[in-house]
Amino acid sequence: MPSLFRQHPWFRRIFAAVLGLLLGLFLVLLGGWLNQRSLRGLADRLRDAYANHDARAMEQLYCWEGVDAATKARVRLVILQEFELPVAAVVVKPLAPIDRLANPGLRANLPTAATIEVTYDTSDHLSSAFLAGRDGWFHHRLVVMIPVN
Repeated sequence: MPSLFRQHPWFRRIFAAVLGLLLGLFLVLLGGWLNQRSLRGLADRLRDAYANHDARAMEQLYCWEGVDAATKARVRLVILQEFELPVAAVVVKPLAPIDRLANPGLRANLPTAATIEVTYDTSDHLSSAFLAGRDGWFHHRLVVMIPVN
């Protein structure tokens, strides 16, 4: 009994094309899931650092590559000031169009991938937005804006 693939070579081509498309779709979905998992993990570590008032853990979430001492000191000061506020929610959001624009005189030290928004449990619902950048395949860190050289 001849196989269906031998009888109809066009069937073999269509089958290979459909299989290739399904495999490609699976890989894209897997990559997106791993990317979101990494971003959610960064947001969870950020929430834990706030909850534990752990400035050291917070500093480790940042990418410090290319950051000068004065900028590091300013970021550390902001970290310490924000620890005074209780956190209500930490949410990962897609980049806003304004986050994609070039800033005059500044650049991100990592390619930006998303925004992590922290909403504080205050009467006026203050919030902070952190840029998250991709540091490797599926690893994210908080971005620091540094001067353009």
